[in-house]
Amino acid sequence: MSLTKQYIRFFVLRPLWTGLAIFWGLLMISAFFIQNESKQIIVEQKVKSLSQIGVYSARIERDINSVLAVLKALKAEIAIDEDLSEKHFPWFARELLADSELLSHFNLAPELTIQFLFPIEGKEDLIGLNYYDYPDQMPLIRKALLHRTLVVSAPQALKNGSEAILARFPVFLDSDYGEYPWGIISTLVNHKDLFKDVLAENNNGQFKIAIGELEASGNPASPFLGSATVLTMEPVVDTIELPAQQWFLAATPVGGWSVPTSRLWLMWGLSTLLSAFSAGAAFLLARVYNDKTKAIDTANYRANYDVLTGLPNRYYFSQRLNTLIREAKREEQDFAVFFIDVDHFKQINDSAGHSIGDQLLIEFASRLKLSSRDSDIVARLAGDEFVMVLRNVDDVIQADLLAEKVQQRINQPFVMNSRHYSVSASMGIAMYPIDGDDVTNLLLHADHAMYAAKRAGRNGYFFFNEGMQDEAAYFLVVHNDILRGIEEKQFMLHYQPVLCLRSGEIVKCEALIRWNHPDKGFILPDDFIPIAERTGAIRELGNWVLRQACKDLREFLDKGIDIQLSVNRSVSEFYSARAYESWKTIMNENGVDSRRFIFEITESLFMDKSANCVNLVSALRKMGIEFAIDDFGTGYSAINYLRNYPVNYLKIDKSFIQDLLHDEQDKTLVEVIVKMGIALNIRVIAEGVENDGQVEVLRSFGCEYIQGFWLSQPLPLTEVLAFFEDSKNNVNLSHGLDAPGDKD
Repeated sequence: MSLTKQYIRFFVLRPLWTGLAIFWGLLMISAFFIQNESKQIIVEQKVKSLSQIGVYSARIERDINSVLAVLKALKAEIAIDEDLSEKHFPWFARELLADSELLSHFNLAPELTIQFLFPIEGKEDLIGLNYYDYPDQMPLIRKALLHRTLVVSAPQALKNGSEAILARFPVFLDSDYGEYPWGIISTLVNHKDLFKDVLAENNNGQFKIAIGELEASGNPASPFLGSATVLTMEPVVDTIELPAQQWFLAATPVGGWSVPTSRLWLMWGLSTLLSAFSAGAAFLLARVYNDKTKAIDTANYRANYDVLTGLPNRYYFSQRLNTLIREAKREEQDFAVFFIDVDHFKQINDSAGHSIGDQLLIEFASRLKLSSRDSDIVARLAGDEFVMVLRNVDDVIQADLLAEKVQQRINQPFVMNSRHYSVSASMGIAMYPIDGDDVTNLLLHADHAMYAAKRAGRNGYFFFNEGMQDEAAYFLVVHNDILRGIEEKQFMLHYQPVLCLRSGEIVKCEALIRWNHPDKGFILPDDFIPIAERTGAIRELGNWVLRQACKDLREFLDKGIDIQLSVNRSVSEFYSARAYESWKTIMNENGVDSRRFIFEITESLFMDKSANCVNLVSALRKMGIEFAIDDFGTGYSAINYLRNYPVNYLKIDKSFIQDLLHDEQDKTLVEVIVKMGIALNIRVIAEGVENDGQVEVLRSFGCEYIQGFWLSQPLPLTEVLAFFEDSKNNVNLSHGLDAPGDKD
């Protein structure tokens, strides 16, 4: 009897318990819905609040852009006349300041030396100041020069005791030799005017508000306006997009997020009344149902189960197998049928008696059940004949390994009446749908294979199709070669660099496995990775890859190379209960920071809603490991999982990049993927980039990273280290990336 039926019987036999259980069950369900409703109310409050603070963010962005416009006007004047006269500059600066309520000061620093100030009164000593002599001023200046646009600081204290935001704007001018950096324009922004709406809301409104800068990781830094406690109160956060940086605007209600008390009382009152009414009705129905279920259960059990072993009989087994076949056809799943016969059972029955024989069959059935999963089928057909149906067995290698485990369990001695009996069994295996797609053919073929095992000497197992045995033997050879190869260090890692198009820097490398077989030479991953996944060797191989990548990472860091490594992970590795501890131990033993790793996985992992997989991914992300969807666009590509599951990168498959310049459909698909990644805050890496044209198209789409032969082929560790050393100073120029002086 299933666990569900046991629960039903328990409550049906006890009507009072039934009523109480339903009352409390409904009350708990109500609590769940009330909790969800409360969360929804708070979500609606947050959405409404976000729209309100979005207005403030938009105003700040508008004002900063107005500052940028003023500075661009000043830049245009410089472009016309690099050597501004002392008379012309004050006049022009006065006109610009008159048009802007936010700005109060200008200074021009050609070659980073201040030559012009307005207003200059009281600041004459700043003329001739060189910013290089003031290291605290240089970070903001370098950032402006790097991004070639306006950058602003947090509010800073000035010498006169006031505070203001410092804005730096770089000036690049054209010459006969190309573009060159002229210098820096600086101005002071009145932060009280810039944030006046926010300050008014923070002081007198319904929100507590904080503003600060977003770090490169996307996390809020300590706010420069408002209290840091706002960030601990589940605030709504809006992003203020500045020309070369991002600020955040966080807000939370003064009294925190909450549901009106009157609404809570109403929901709880209705829930309690409904639960009480339902519990009373259930009590009466349970008493009526009690008598009927007893008779029905008894009749059903005798019709469908073997009385001795408690296993399904032939009739019920045939029904369940028919149902499984229909389900397997619909879902395109495979399974294996094991036909099992106890060797020499008649001799045991005759010599030890039928009582011992019955005990043997009961214990035999118990071992078969222990060798199966809850979703599998184990049945007794007749006498000493049993059958097992093992679901989700995709190929003969899996069936071979499972049969070996079943055989090992059966061959353990049976102890009955203090005597040990050595018992063996012969098994025949038929695979669905290769060996049959109906009950009759599957059982007949499995029966024939079982008799072949008996003719071969018993205590063994045969597949119905001998060709499949050849495949299984080949898989086992490769499986053993992989394990031997790990021990004998036949495997190695090559690394392919990944370039950031925004910065022009190589910031990541993908680790790719290579196998130098002593007899077969170099074997491509496509020829052994799928077999490793099917035999289970992928776990040992995956652990080796991670362990070696950790050691190689130390080499990168020792050479002063700030890098993040991508490691490919098989979906099957995530089903291991020991995966998290194994990977964590490997990283700890090698003393590496887990935040320097990206795990590349396929889309199928997020299609499987297994709690174990989801929990493992969450635990790894807490360690700082990032996740990339490899070969994106070639598999499921369901947008829903990108919204609901934690993904940091999308890797566009190289098949879309190859025809990017010639196939409009591929070009459109790549652009859609890039834009989708940007919209979902997921970074995009294009694989298989081979020429300048592809780079320029990807850059125009806003793709952040590229990888491929255009930059470098996969290289052994020593060569990739040399590549980094060679490319420190010339990677931009040698590959045509934007750099000062490259354009006509």
